[in-house]
Amino acid sequence: ATLDHIDQGVCIFDATARLIGWNERAVELLALNRSRFRPGLDFDELVARLAQRLSAGAQVGDLLRDWVSTRGGRKPLRFELVRDGDVILDTFAQEMPDRGFVISFTDVSAERRAIAGLSRANETLEARVAERTLELGEALAHAERANATRSRFVAAASHDLLQPLSAAKLF
Repeated sequence: ATLDHIDQGVCIFDATARLIGWNERAVELLALNRSRFRPGLDFDELVARLAQRLSAGAQVGDLLRDWVSTRGGRKPLRFELVRDGDVILDTFAQEMPDRGFVISFTDVSAERRAIAGLSRANETLEARVAERTLELGEALAHAERANATRSRFVAAASHDLLQPLSAAKLF
């Protein structure tokens, strides 16, 4: 009952790497034919069918097969799968005390799209800030040039106005 009410897909294998349990969510997330899921299904057969739907399926299959064949206690394994080019599954595999193992799948596609969207928005904002900073730098340089021109004009005008007065004073 617990497996049927969680959002994760779960596949449970015994010590001989045979499927002994799964939930409906695993069937949905892996997008495999329901008839393929049956008690006693060999892990290698499931991985072979799954590899056909995954980008980098061969590498993922090899990774899982190596992990399953490890003797002397397997460390938990976490990685992401991309199914059909747009569904991203966070995958977690862990050994059970009887040398069987559980693999869970969580659909993280929406989170990854949101992260990608935020990243794009961040890049856009950074580009706008850089553009605005450049514009402000140009405006500051223009203002400094205008100020220098004004200062030269005031100095020249002051000189031109005071010169006749200085001449009259000397005369």
